[in-house]
Amino acid sequence: ECRHVRVSFSFCLQDFSYDDSKVEFNVDAPNGVVMEGYLFKRASNAFKTWNRRWFSIQNSQLVYQKKLKDVLTVVVEDLRLCTVKPCEDIERRFCFEVVSPTKSCMLQADSEKLRQAWIQAVQASIASAYRESPDSYYIE
Repeated sequence: ECRHVRVSFSFCLQDFSYDDSKVEFNVDAPNGVVMEGYLFKRASNAFKTWNRRWFSIQNSQLVYQKKLKDVLTVVVEDLRLCTVKPCEDIERRFCFEVVSPTKSCMLQADSEKLRQAWIQAVQASIASAYRESPDSYYIE
């Protein structure tokens, strides 16, 4: 059973310069944080403004902070009940949408590779629901 997914691409949080580093996300991370990094979030208000926030996937939730050490804001309470899809027909590049039973959230990554990494991290959280339930059916 594979529990680690590795995505090879270049990413540096300090200055967003590109190097040969790797980002790894792990659905069984000891601290519960599967993946984290900056994303732009489109506001749900009438102005549809975009704000940059530090996002993380942890304990099957999608959360963000305005500043380091700020209180976490929960965007999606249970990613295992969500779907995620890339969005091409939008005014910005590298966007993807996380849709929960009650709302949707439009996000923008800094590159195509980062967008794919976030989508795969959300998909890994969704897949974890099947592994955690003893009565679930595994679909190849």
